[in-house]
Amino acid sequence: MNQFFKALAHVNKIVYEPNQLTLKSIQEEKQNLNYGAGTFQLASRSVRFRVAKKTPNKAGQFVAFWEKDKNDTNQPFTYEKAPNLLVINAFLSNDQWGQFIFPKDILSKHDILKTSTTKGKMAIRVYPDWDIPTSKQAKETQKWQLPYFVDLSDTNKLPMIKILELYSQ
Repeated sequence: MNQFFKALAHVNKIVYEPNQLTLKSIQEEKQNLNYGAGTFQLASRSVRFRVAKKTPNKAGQFVAFWEKDKNDTNQPFTYEKAPNLLVINAFLSNDQWGQFIFPKDILSKHDILKTSTTKGKMAIRVYPDWDIPTSKQAKETQKWQLPYFVDLSDTNKLPMIKILELYSQ
């Protein structure tokens, strides 16, 4: 089983199924397979799903999300075509992990999605609450990201209210 389906099955068992959130229209995204890439419907929300990667020399985790344009050139996702949510799974270990659940309006506000006035980004670094970034820019990034992060490490104490609020944005 590849990374996308493995990660999605894990999240489905721990988060979605217990809260009667049903997955539909599951599709793997071939262009970002190294990041467990896929899309699906969850209740009335469309979701783009990724698994971030730890990097050896920097705090945080890296994740790519791009598509090919008509000329087969990589480009950022556009606001118009973006799903309602970008869900990025961050794993510190098998026992410590969490999700960033970003609504597309927040991604647009931080110039991550391409719009008529911003060029967008094809990848970002995410900073879970267990990371302690040192650079000023990384600290600022973590500050805006953390309201959209939920720690899912302790399955007996999941922050379900926050999870359900984020998934309904």
